[in-house]
Amino acid sequence: MSTDEPGSYQRVLHYLHRADLLSRRVADQQLGERIGVGRAMFLILDMLAGAEGMSQQAIADHLGLTKAAVSRHIATARDRGWLRTWPSSASRRENSVALTPAGQALVKRGRRHRTDTERHAADVLGADELRRTARTLEQLCALLEERLRASGGPL
Repeated sequence: MSTDEPGSYQRVLHYLHRADLLSRRVADQQLGERIGVGRAMFLILDMLAGAEGMSQQAIADHLGLTKAAVSRHIATARDRGWLRTWPSSASRRENSVALTPAGQALVKRGRRHRTDTERHAADVLGADELRRTARTLEQLCALLEERLRASGGPL
């Protein structure tokens, strides 16, 4: 089966990668224009809104970012008054972080933008198509997770 054929696995992975790349670029651009931060900063702040006191390492692990990148974003957010830091009770080498009221307001604006973006996608693609796509991606993730488990690799 050629990778150019509509049903090829390689074509699915190509468009999955492309959609991921484009969604990251669009998020960076639109969040920058609307709330003044990029995608990674918003994801970090959004995560903190739901889990006060998380360590920087836990944030990095959850978002798939390097600890150095998270540390830079944390320092910037602290300098801009969006969060506060204090020594972690779990480790002397780490800090825990929590949003300030200004950070909470920023997250609220970002979440409104995310909701508007999701509504637009649902209007353009339709709920049935989104459900089918989600189901297919869930199945693909299950397949890949099973292969990793079988080989002893990390998930």
